[in-house]
Amino acid sequence: MRRLGMPPGLGRWFACLILIPVLAWAAEEGQKDLDEATDLQLTAETLGDLEKVAELCESAIKKGLDKGQEEFAKQLLSSTLFQHAEKSSESIFAQRPPNPRWPLVRERALKNLDRAIEVDPTLPDAHLLVAKLQALPNGNKDKAFAAVGKAVELLKKKDEPKQLSNAYLLRAVMQDNPAQQIADLDAAVKADPKNVEPLQTRAFLLLQQDDFEKAIPDLAKLVELQPENVLASGALAEALTNTKKYDEALKYADKLVEQNPKVALGYNLRARIHVLKDDMDAALKDLNEAISIDKNDVASLLLRSRVLAAQDKTEEAKADVDQALKIRPDLPQAILIRSLLAAERKKFGEAISDLQMLLRADPTNVEFRLQLASYYVADNRPRRAIEMLTNILADDDKNADALRARGDAYLSVSKHADAIADYEAALKVDAEDTGVLNNFAWVLATSEDDKIRDAKKSLELAKKACELTEYKKPHILSTLASAYAESGDFEAAQKWSTKAVELSDPDIKEQLEKELDSYKEKKPWRETQNIEENTKPLGKSDDELET
Repeated sequence: MRRLGMPPGLGRWFACLILIPVLAWAAEEGQKDLDEATDLQLTAETLGDLEKVAELCESAIKKGLDKGQEEFAKQLLSSTLFQHAEKSSESIFAQRPPNPRWPLVRERALKNLDRAIEVDPTLPDAHLLVAKLQALPNGNKDKAFAAVGKAVELLKKKDEPKQLSNAYLLRAVMQDNPAQQIADLDAAVKADPKNVEPLQTRAFLLLQQDDFEKAIPDLAKLVELQPENVLASGALAEALTNTKKYDEALKYADKLVEQNPKVALGYNLRARIHVLKDDMDAALKDLNEAISIDKNDVASLLLRSRVLAAQDKTEEAKADVDQALKIRPDLPQAILIRSLLAAERKKFGEAISDLQMLLRADPTNVEFRLQLASYYVADNRPRRAIEMLTNILADDDKNADALRARGDAYLSVSKHADAIADYEAALKVDAEDTGVLNNFAWVLATSEDDKIRDAKKSLELAKKACELTEYKKPHILSTLASAYAESGDFEAAQKWSTKAVELSDPDIKEQLEKELDSYKEKKPWRETQNIEENTKPLGKSDDELET
């Protein structure tokens, strides 16, 4: 017997009929939560308010919504979670000092951001904030780079140049490789040429790399966009100074002083430019003004001491250094200048003592070791200088300053072959070092050792040194004369020797006149030094220095 029942398909239709009220009820409940979330979001002020909005959105999605409303709920949820993470992160990025519990704040913010991105992966701001948080100490660097990369990818598809520029900037600061940093900063500037942050970051990165020529256009653009940007104006003046564009640098230094007439920094900067232009009076005027504004301006005190020393006002110069050392007793720069002033007064014991003090604190400092070696030579201790310079060259055999200094020291103890070897090595590093060219030519022309002298090479080196110094240096003209004399051309020797005497200062004039007399007698000049070593004790610290 056939079982009675509903017609085929009628059961499925009946089940759907029963389900319709259930679905309608669920959608109505979901919509209710979404409406409440929407209303609350409009007035939300606290983190608690935002948390409630997110909870209602999650509940609405779970209970069910129609397709359009579900999409809206996801967008509201994603933006609310981001807003919560952004607001809580202010205690890390905007608060100074940051919230001591910032690692916990970061953890919760990242959790909200992960959910926000899960719901809406196309939110670039969320990816950027993830990158910032992960870039903090003990964050996940790989996740930081992935997040900022995703943000860049999303922003490239949108017409938001400022935001894209900032994304590139964020990635640049996260980079360890300078070339990659520059590449991202280039992209940031290209995306938004008026965004000053990447422009300034690139400029100062180039300054750190001593690439002043490339930094100058960025700094000039910064000053154009932000005329009140004192930092940019000062950096531009510095960069122009470092590229020897002194007149242009002065314009920006003047501007800096005009903008901040009661701040010492502008006067100090302008004074340094005046010093490089050899205008000591103008430099002194600016330094006096800087120190009148700030009597504890150590940088200006030290610079003024050097200007005063250049004007032979040694006691005044020493007073400025002493004042600087009262303010900063252990400042290496001040101790170094004090040693230089002592050396100028031929108080080499004091000068050496100061350098020994500096080297006890910083025993491998090449600048200090070179300076000490020069004091040894000045104090008739060339062999001690040679030993120290040899130690420097053991660490860096291409140190041109050490090679030239050791070559000169070798000359003073009649080791001409050794001196020549050092001069040759120095010229391989810097072929236009006029000091090396001059001394090399001198020993080749004047050595008493027949095997050492080489008239042709001496003349070649001396001519090059004269060309580089525009035939204005009397001691180099004297070398050129000695080279001509060694080659047998006494007419040319007398010509250049006479010129050297005419240009000379009183302290070397007598020596140059003796050389001229020799050439008039058709005799080449011969010179051999063999300084007797000064063996007076220098103190117990000396042995510690020659490492």
